[in-house]
Amino acid sequence: MKDQFVIAYLSDLTMTREVVSHAVFLARMLNKGLILLYVEDHRHNNPAVDQATPTLLQIEAEHPDVHPAHVAMKGNTREVIDALPTMLNGVIAVAGVNPTAHRGSPTHPRQVLHLFGGCKIAYLTVQSPLTDPSTYRHVGYGIDFRKESKEKLIWASYFSRFNHSRLTMLHFDYGDEGLRAKWHNNVLFMNKFFNGLGVTYDQQSVSGRALFPETLVCDAAAHIGCGLLISVTTDTRDLDIIEWFAGTQERRTVRNPHRLPVLFINPRNDIYVLCD
Repeated sequence: MKDQFVIAYLSDLTMTREVVSHAVFLARMLNKGLILLYVEDHRHNNPAVDQATPTLLQIEAEHPDVHPAHVAMKGNTREVIDALPTMLNGVIAVAGVNPTAHRGSPTHPRQVLHLFGGCKIAYLTVQSPLTDPSTYRHVGYGIDFRKESKEKLIWASYFSRFNHSRLTMLHFDYGDEGLRAKWHNNVLFMNKFFNGLGVTYDQQSVSGRALFPETLVCDAAAHIGCGLLISVTTDTRDLDIIEWFAGTQERRTVRNPHRLPVLFINPRNDIYVLCD
């Protein structure tokens, strides 16, 4: 029995292949258990537990090497997701995103971000099945002037240490001296953190200015061949007037046209990480 688990959130069973393929990879990479999670939630009008169970059992049978278990329940999906670290010892979750899904679907990008808005573990959003494990051999993450940028480093280090992934730090060249100084301090912190773990990285500057800089980082990551982007969501306490009306950066990166998997981390003081 494993001590911690990768959680494959199978929302309405329309994206089981997409979610399970990535979740199985993570369970193998991290040497953690795998739980298939299904929540019958009247808000989503998804199949009943007894209808979903045969699909869950079939998935278990298809992946005997990782010994997946399933949990199927009725309830409020967001409350279940909020409780993943304590209820299921979850350390990372995987969720399917379908940009063309109807607004009420649990795979709609805004719904996914809402459901995981209070999540205390990292969650990977995927649009396509994982057909080539080497996809995760190159991982990108942006470091900017915000202190929240540093929260990406622990998961970047996991991919470097456990998957031997190449890391690329993407950044803007700030003209403003104050912003550049804050960015430089974040880089110094990153170097100290990575040096202690024996982790190395490349760096790539990002051109242009945008209302939502993370969208440019996502574009740049896809352009240089990254198979994964690590991102931090917007702290709701820090939303500005533009974000209240135009939406947050993660609303755009989660549905990115490159279909790039995005690993989101909510900025919290009580975030759960691996026991390694």
